[in-house]
Amino acid sequence: MNSFQTIILGIFGFFIIAGLLAIALVKQKGGPTVVNITIWGSVPQAIVDDVLRSVFTDETLKVSYRSIPEESLDDALLEALAAGRGPDMVLLPLELLSRYKDKLQLIPYGTYTERTFKDTFIQESDLFLFPKGIVALPFYLDPLVMYFNRDLLDEVGVAQPPKYWDEFIPLAKKLTIRDEDGNISRSAVALGEFRHVNYAKEILSTMFLQGGNPIITTDSSGARATLGQTNVSSVLDFYTEFANPRKPDYSWNRALPSAKSFFLSSRLGVYFGLGSEYNELRKGNPNLDFDVALFPRPRNQNVGIVYGKLTGVSILRTSRNSSSALQVAYTLATPKAANLLRVKTGLPPVQRALLAQKP
Repeated sequence: MNSFQTIILGIFGFFIIAGLLAIALVKQKGGPTVVNITIWGSVPQAIVDDVLRSVFTDETLKVSYRSIPEESLDDALLEALAAGRGPDMVLLPLELLSRYKDKLQLIPYGTYTERTFKDTFIQESDLFLFPKGIVALPFYLDPLVMYFNRDLLDEVGVAQPPKYWDEFIPLAKKLTIRDEDGNISRSAVALGEFRHVNYAKEILSTMFLQGGNPIITTDSSGARATLGQTNVSSVLDFYTEFANPRKPDYSWNRALPSAKSFFLSSRLGVYFGLGSEYNELRKGNPNLDFDVALFPRPRNQNVGIVYGKLTGVSILRTSRNSSSALQVAYTLATPKAANLLRVKTGLPPVQRALLAQKP
């Protein structure tokens, strides 16, 4: 070989040796450690993914989310935990709290004080507070609202949707159409039945709470039912009145389809549903002229109370990365994350500081 070839081969040899040394050095030091955190929940995938992309930019912390239909979440979690392959965290609906509280890692008050928690989050979030710590940090709120058909209310001369429960009695008389046999072809409101009244449990829960009945109280000994103690019969009498053919405000029966489908067919004046259903209703009937208003309340009630489907960020005891999971929980409970959810969904935030901006 001539001198030029010798120089070229020497250069290549140098870079090969340097590369091998660099690889060996990285392996020896271990390189940057990447922590993977998995979250399961029933909040829509696109909504959570948008939040995760915006708030987690550190490449050493990878947070992935799997959305599971609400009706399947419980079974999927139990099966995964039993098999030892559950997620690190869960976006836990409040309805599943009592079932999973023993499987969740508590956040001690020494780390996140009760005073800070109450000053930061809405009042319903207090249900996540336990004597020894916090079982979840509030993340997502989906409240009951009142959807109303503008055309139907205009037709009977009702300029504004009802604000108080006593306004539904005259509305039912004006708006409901039924024949001599009691067959209803158009209804003012879907109340009185249970199976085909969407969110009947949530509607009744709200009415009980508005009547001063907390339904459940908790103390050091645990949860205790109070449903049978206060204002139960008066609430049930009012609720069932709309399904009583002998009453002048009779407007609903079990022969009718579900409340949502009746509303979409433009034959129901008022539909009580979740705030997250707005876009679904809009797509379900693009020609339906409807609007949304606050859930009604008793006329003598100064403070509005309504059922809200609250979801919290919880850490499972089986998580292999509990310290990183706690960091993720804190991040998802920040005003930044809450504001992203508010903008993305149009739903009210769980952060008190953001409630000044009307959703």
